[in-house]
Amino acid sequence: MTEKLLAVLLAACCLTACVADQPPAAQPPPPPQATPAPTLITTPTPEPAPTPDGAATFPSPEPAGKLDAYLDAAARSLDPRQQAALAKIPETPRRLLALRGYLRAGDPGGRWSWTDEEIARYKTTAEHAAALAEVEKVKAAFSSLNPGHALHVNTEVRSLDEQLKNWNRAESVAAAGEELLAACLRELEAPAYKEPPDDAGAARFGRFLKGQGVGRTPTIALPGLSPHGQGRAFDFQVTRGGSVIADTSSGSVSSRWDAPGWTEKLREAVAKSGARMTGPLESPREPWHYTYNP
Repeated sequence: MTEKLLAVLLAACCLTACVADQPPAAQPPPPPQATPAPTLITTPTPEPAPTPDGAATFPSPEPAGKLDAYLDAAARSLDPRQQAALAKIPETPRRLLALRGYLRAGDPGGRWSWTDEEIARYKTTAEHAAALAEVEKVKAAFSSLNPGHALHVNTEVRSLDEQLKNWNRAESVAAAGEELLAACLRELEAPAYKEPPDDAGAARFGRFLKGQGVGRTPTIALPGLSPHGQGRAFDFQVTRGGSVIADTSSGSVSSRWDAPGWTEKLREAVAKSGARMTGPLESPREPWHYTYNP
């Protein structure tokens, strides 16, 4: 018994030692750690800086293009009144055409269109009354020569603001301006035109503008230099039974003035009346336009 018990105890010890010597069971690897997303670093857009009066100042606009730079440089030689008028012409083609006209006209002197205050003062003068009397002479002579027909005349002085509005919407001005714009862009491709413009380049561009022609003549006068701006120009329209049959539209010259004979009939009436008027206007051609000569 003792020997059997001893054998059992010995076997149990061996079994225990075998179990203790076995390596531990392999553990599953830890789950991979997610790589953190990179932090996106951005430069904040600066806020507009406040000015002393509390308003915000914003970045300056992109510098003007080469054409605008040369247009401005060439305009520096103009009379300040002409420069102010140019600033009220927003479209570049129309502004180029006006600049060409001002460069050709030179110093406007006393020809510049009147302000509202000057117009109001003129209406109180003897010269204004005399001009209206001359208009009445023409109207009377025309009715006498053409029974059943009469003349309608707008005797209001055409202010500079009204002239600018007409210039900024006239199709003939847009067409001539686009043609001039294309020619100017080609001219400015020459290497002599530096950026920014120097004095020599500005003078050269001015000479080019003055000499550059266009295929289509604008049908309205240059803003500020129209005789209508000083109350000395009058546009006559032919009426019959209260309806206008020959108006002041540039497209009606041939059909409503020349063909029916009103161009010559109005000229005859002016001559017969003895009014101190000259006309009609030849460039642009307006058979209805006559100028009073005080």
